[in-house]
Amino acid sequence: MSCRTRLRPLSLLVVTLPLWMAALPARAMSLETLADHLAAQGDVSGRFEQTRYLADLDTRIDGHGRYRFEQGDHVIWSLESPVEETMELSKSGIERNGEHINDDPAGVATLIMQLLNGQFSALAERFDITLEGDQADWHATLVPRQQGLANYLHTIDMHGDARLEQIGMAMADGDRLDIHLLPPNESPGASDAASQQVSSP
Repeated sequence: MSCRTRLRPLSLLVVTLPLWMAALPARAMSLETLADHLAAQGDVSGRFEQTRYLADLDTRIDGHGRYRFEQGDHVIWSLESPVEETMELSKSGIERNGEHINDDPAGVATLIMQLLNGQFSALAERFDITLEGDQADWHATLVPRQQGLANYLHTIDMHGDARLEQIGMAMADGDRLDIHLLPPNESPGASDAASQQVSSP
């Protein structure tokens, strides 16, 4: 048997091995792993962009601002545009511009705290959770288990990699809120501006 003949199976293996490995699914991420993954971020602050769709008016409202999330304590959400408004969420409820809000449908304050804390064991009591991807690119879908919550909220979608990047909340009445948490050093609209510079002659 010639050397070329002996090496032919090895050559075939070298060619097909990368294709075979690429076809393997990424290692699935468990809810426990994702919870640890998000909790490891600690306190986080930065800027955000959000889009709110109002179904009854068929209107989209874009906004941006700053947020600060103190792990396990509270969230400060400061909207700068289209209006100036500061929301503070804690275990005791919601404050808007320093005034307590009694109307908290479905315990939204607690829900958002649990989302940002990655408290999926608590969320699993109220939602059916589907998780896809790995730590480099994951996607979680939450569907309410109780009818009372389902009357208010349809689904929640979360996307991220090393950090939580996007939250989408589809309401039962057709409204929708999409939030993009920007990297700490990135300003709202920076990615769009960069794209325009690249495309300009």
